[in-house]
Amino acid sequence: MTQFQFRCSVCAATSRDDIGAYVCARDGGNLDVVLDYEALRAAHSPKSISSDPDGSIWRYQPLLPVGTPPESTGTLRTVGDTPYFRSQRLESKGTGASVWIKDETRLPTASLKDRASAVVVAHALENGIERIITASTGNAGVALAGMAAAAGLEAVVVAPENAPTAKVAQILVYGARLVLVRGGYSDAFDLTVRAAQQLGWYCRNTGYNPLTAEGKKTVAFEICEKFTRASGEVANDRWVVPDRVVVPVGDGNIITGVHKGFKDLKALGWIESVPKLTGVQAKGSAAIANAWESHSAQITPVVAKTVADSISAARPSDGVRALRAAKETDGGFVTVTDEAILSAMSILARDAGVYAEPAASATYAGLRELSERGDISPDEHVVLLVTGHGLKDTDAALQIMESAPAIEPTLDALWDALN
Repeated sequence: MTQFQFRCSVCAATSRDDIGAYVCARDGGNLDVVLDYEALRAAHSPKSISSDPDGSIWRYQPLLPVGTPPESTGTLRTVGDTPYFRSQRLESKGTGASVWIKDETRLPTASLKDRASAVVVAHALENGIERIITASTGNAGVALAGMAAAAGLEAVVVAPENAPTAKVAQILVYGARLVLVRGGYSDAFDLTVRAAQQLGWYCRNTGYNPLTAEGKKTVAFEICEKFTRASGEVANDRWVVPDRVVVPVGDGNIITGVHKGFKDLKALGWIESVPKLTGVQAKGSAAIANAWESHSAQITPVVAKTVADSISAARPSDGVRALRAAKETDGGFVTVTDEAILSAMSILARDAGVYAEPAASATYAGLRELSERGDISPDEHVVLLVTGHGLKDTDAALQIMESAPAIEPTLDALWDALN
C-alpha cells in the first residue's frame, strides 16, 4: 500500500498513519495526507495510469492512502469514471467560456460523496472495522450506506429531521441505521463525533476524517485525464488541465478534495499548473464566502437556510482549507440566491440533459454570476462539478415546474393541452 503521513493543515505537525487519527492533537486542525511523491514519481506516470483498463477510482490506487478493495465488494469497486463533456448549448446562454460538465450524478448512489465513502469503507475493511458512523444532510449518509452495504459493514447515519425524503429512503433501503436529530447538520456532526470518541466507532464525517478529501480528490484526477483526452493530447508524461473548476461548497470538503487532487498531480510533475477553483455558496449558507469577502481566515457561523440542503452548513468543518483552495489557485467564492439555484436546475436539465439537485445546480448559477461580473474570459475552459442527482430532492424541482394537465384521451384534447 502507498506510504503516507498526516500533516496538520494549521500547524504543519506530522504524524503517522493511525486509524484513530481525525484531526491534529495539538490544535484540532484538519489533517492532510502527504504521499511519498518521489517514490510515486519513480514508479508511475500519467501514461501508466491511463493505460489501466480499470475505469474506477481504483486506477489511481498508487495515489491513494488505501489499497484496492476485493472484487467481492461489488459496487464499491465500480465508483468513478463519470461522464465529462462539453455543453455548447450552455455556452450559447452567453457565459463567455467553453463549458464542460463533470457529471457525478452517475455514481452508484448518485452523488460525488460515493468517492469519499468508498475510500473510508476500504480503509475500514483493511483495519477490521465493522461499524462506521457519519453525520449527513443526506448524500454522505446515502453514500456511506451504499458503500458499507457492498462491503458487508454496518453504517450508522445521523441526519437532521428535515432531511429530504428521497435521501432518507435511500439510506434506509441500503440497510443503514438511520437516526434523525432535532436540529441542523452541525448538531448531527457533534453527536457523531462524541459517539466515535466514547463508543469507539469509526467516524466518516466530512471535514473530520482526513480520508474523505482523499476520495474526493479522485474527481480532479479524472478531470485531468478526461480533459487531456478531449483536447487530443497524449497522456505520456503530463496531463492537461482546464482553466477553472466551479465547485458547490457547504462545509468546504469537496473544494478541499479537488484542490488536494490537483496539488498531488502538481507535486508529481504530472500537470504544469493548478486550475482556478471557484467555490459557490448559497446566500442563505455562506459562512465561508463571507470570510472570503471580508478577507478573514476566521469562519463565523451562520444560521443556515437554503433550498440546497447538501450545501447547507451553519458551522463549516473544513472552511480554512476551502479558503486556502481558492486563494492558492487565484480563484474565489461567489454566492447565489435560492431563486438562481432553482433557475440553474431547470437550465441544466433542459439545455444539458443533466438533472441535478439544487446544491449541484449551484455551480451553473455561480458561473452565471461570474459571467455577469465580467470575471470569465471568453477563452476559458470552465468545468462545472455537478455533484448530485435531482431525484434526491424532487420537492425542489416541483417548485419550478408547472403542473401537468389531465385530459381526455383524444387527439383534440392533446392538441389543445399542448397549445
